[in-house]
Amino acid sequence: MGAEAFERFRLRVLEDVTLQEALRETPDTAAFVARAVELGAMHGCHFTAEDIHEALRTARRVWRERWI
Repeated sequence: MGAEAFERFRLRVLEDVTLQEALRETPDTAAFVARAVELGAMHGCHFTAEDIHEALRTARRVWRERWI
């Protein structure tokens, strides 16, 4: 459920400049993840920090596989 909620939030962020700016202002990865979880919950998308880390790992793996 968390992965689907994160994906819904990710798509919302792509369409919402205010959300993009709020996330862009974070100073590091830990702050980014915490802010994303917080903003996601505020928009009805409940996911965990682990859901975000898993999405990042998957994206990195897909990117690497395109070059191998």
